[in-house]
Amino acid sequence: MGKAIPERQTLGRLVQMMPRRHTLRGIFFLLLLLAIGNLIAVSSVRAGAPTVALSELGWDYRWGDLNFTDSKPDFNAVSSEWQPIDFPANPPDRGENQYVWFRTTLPDTKLSAPVIFVTSINLNVEVYLDKQIIYRFGKLAQDSEKPFMGWPWHQITLPENYAGKPLYFRIYSDYTDIGLWGEAKLMERSDMLLHVISSGLHELIVAAFSLLVAFVTLVFALFRGTKKEFFYLGLFSLATAGVLIGENLAIQLALPWPLLKTYLAAISYFSMPIFIAMLLYYWLNGVKGSGLLKFVAQFHLAYLILAVTVSLAGLRNLAIFFPVFDVLFVVSLLVMMWVVLRFSKQVNLSQQMVLGAFAVYAIFLLVDMLVAHSFLPWVDFPIAIGGLLFALVLVVISIRSYVHTNLAMEQLNHQLEDRVSERTAELHAYAEAEQLRREELERENQFIAELERLNVDLQSCENLEEARELMRARLADIFKPALVQVSLDGDTIDTLPDAQIRLAQLEGGSQVLASLTLVSEHETLPKAQLEDFMRRTSQRLSITLGNIKLREDLQRYSFEDSLTGLRNRRFFDDALARDIQLAKRNQAPLSLLVCDIDHFKRFNDEFGHDAGDAALQAVAETLQQYFRESDIPCRFGGEEFVVLMQDAALDDALAKAERLREAVQALDISYRDEKLSHLTISIGVSSLSDRDTDAETLLRQADQALYAAKQQGRNRVISADDNPNRDKQVKG
Repeated sequence: MGKAIPERQTLGRLVQMMPRRHTLRGIFFLLLLLAIGNLIAVSSVRAGAPTVALSELGWDYRWGDLNFTDSKPDFNAVSSEWQPIDFPANPPDRGENQYVWFRTTLPDTKLSAPVIFVTSINLNVEVYLDKQIIYRFGKLAQDSEKPFMGWPWHQITLPENYAGKPLYFRIYSDYTDIGLWGEAKLMERSDMLLHVISSGLHELIVAAFSLLVAFVTLVFALFRGTKKEFFYLGLFSLATAGVLIGENLAIQLALPWPLLKTYLAAISYFSMPIFIAMLLYYWLNGVKGSGLLKFVAQFHLAYLILAVTVSLAGLRNLAIFFPVFDVLFVVSLLVMMWVVLRFSKQVNLSQQMVLGAFAVYAIFLLVDMLVAHSFLPWVDFPIAIGGLLFALVLVVISIRSYVHTNLAMEQLNHQLEDRVSERTAELHAYAEAEQLRREELERENQFIAELERLNVDLQSCENLEEARELMRARLADIFKPALVQVSLDGDTIDTLPDAQIRLAQLEGGSQVLASLTLVSEHETLPKAQLEDFMRRTSQRLSITLGNIKLREDLQRYSFEDSLTGLRNRRFFDDALARDIQLAKRNQAPLSLLVCDIDHFKRFNDEFGHDAGDAALQAVAETLQQYFRESDIPCRFGGEEFVVLMQDAALDDALAKAERLREAVQALDISYRDEKLSHLTISIGVSSLSDRDTDAETLLRQADQALYAAKQQGRNRVISADDNPNRDKQVKG
């Protein structure tokens, strides 16, 4: 029902735009224009110069084409080959002939601009005056293709000295008719133009009126939805307008393309039975015999497509499809009238009016066919009147439909007003409930959006400390306008048990990172909803912060030695290659120390592996104390350590290594309250002196220096430059 109201309002506006008095005025104006057109035609005949009908002249004809010499016909034909004829059209005994000649002698009339006007010629023509060609339409050469060029009216201009001279028509036609058709007059050119305009004026007016009716009917069909009858009626009215425009004489003055006019007339003419048959099928659908109407429509649609396709492809002239269609149209009219007469009682008054108008129009079309095929003498038959009658009937039934629709709409509007009043109170109460629900959803969506924004920003944090600062700044804002206190560092005073952000430990258990405490509520946020928000926030952020801590732990464990807390071999390999590249790029010094605890295996055997671990931890602490933050001490493996010293030349590295050796020697190592023996270390030092040195070479030089220190008695520092066995693989 909610969708029906706008649709009816639209129909109401359409109806208001089509008041009955305006329609009646339009009809009156149309009739007035028709009367004016007829007056113009009569006045043109009375006021014009003398006009001679060609039928009043004496004519001869000759079947077959004349012989041509140097592209000129031989007019000295045998006199017995020429036969008299009343009018130059359709001589007897045609047989297979496609060429015919007609001749006459022009009379002496006083015309300043003489022309011969012919309504139509079937099909192509050449006109000769005193053996000189003065007009050509189409192609007539015997050895060339002669395409159909349409059915225009012809204006054959004569010279001033035409009187008493012989006039010849050379005509080619593969159509059923051959020769002149319609009016054929010798007249003044200005009178001819006035005659063309006046004779076609009423047809153009009816065509324009039919186009207007077609537009209104199709628009009406659009708003009526399932009422297809107006759709078919509009298309039929459109086809009527197309026929009138295509066959109108005056339109040739504006559109000098006769073949285009002929195609327009043909397509409109051939489509008429399609639309009227579909209209009848729509009215009688389901009735026995109605399927025959659909077959008629489909058959004529196939014929239309065939005719247009074959003619456009150049396989056949369009003209040959007209007589065949006329026969089919007559048969289709008889079939449609037979079906309608059998079931005429099943149609309403409006449908009967349409059928009556179509019957009259069909009679006009039949008479026009008989005239076109010379079964009746030629006359300017007013077929436009039939089209006008059909268009007027469409206007009348549209008005009737408008009145009925308007009454039905008024009744329906009253019913809708009553039902709308009944539903208003229900909708008002429902709207209030929905308003409350909407506010709750908005609060929910706002909370979720703020929480997700904070969560996304937390995921980009590098470590827990950065995440803690971010929560300190923004976490409380999620719950506004309520006031929630965020307590960090495990403070859980006055908080809900499940409103704590906990972090799971790799070793097991969990720790409280933050707690949420409700300080003051707000009237727009119920306490239960706030507490639910706090619980959900704690659960969501616990997962995110747990992932950050897990990432932080994994990062630490992947590059850190678990026993000593120093960086491991994996970290050292990456750092060594990176720092060598940086040192080369910046042309800065770089030194490497490789340290090994002397006799560490004997120490383990004497005091045990736990004591050995304590010794390793003590050496690692010493390394961390004696080197800069920019230096990188690492456990290389077993009892071996390495130190990567950035921006340190060889002399600085040797001095640092010597102080480290002394510090380790002075260590007091205790295990389980028992003092252990002192340790000593041997150190090999290498420096990046050659810019082509890579990581492997630098490490090998330091390792060889360490081996030299072992060979020279241990507990000493040897540089790679002082190593006599440098670059020799002597260590095993």
